[in-house]
Amino acid sequence: MRMSRVVLLLVAVAIVAVGVWAFRPAPKSPEDQVRAVVEAMAKGARDHDPSAVMDHVSESFHSSELGDKEELKAYVLGVVLGSGVVEARVLDSRAEALPGGEVLFTGRLFLGKTSGGLDLGQQAVQATFVNEDGTWRAVKAHVEPVR
Repeated sequence: MRMSRVVLLLVAVAIVAVGVWAFRPAPKSPEDQVRAVVEAMAKGARDHDPSAVMDHVSESFHSSELGDKEELKAYVLGVVLGSGVVEARVLDSRAEALPGGEVLFTGRLFLGKTSGGLDLGQQAVQATFVNEDGTWRAVKAHVEPVR
């Protein structure tokens, strides 16, 4: 009798384990991961957390409009750490996998701040992200005002 209970318990545990494995969420695609990173960067700006933004910028980052990582960092610190409410929203986003494991993010962002009346309005953003040691980071970006 004891042996049948043990076997029955083992079978039940195996069934539960297979059920948990079968219904686990599918891993997110690189495109979904990059869109989530951009949303997290916008939330970091709203929360006055510059590291939430800069942690997703590669050391090799470069942009003709924003400069290199150090220039971008100075800008982000000035906007995010200053007084007032920071508004940063992703209004539209699309991500596309590129050859070589890169992901191209294209979207529109709304950027503004109450202190000093900083209102950058909507910005069209095109940024290339790469996975560096398990973290998606921007390596280049093009930003221009939406007209």
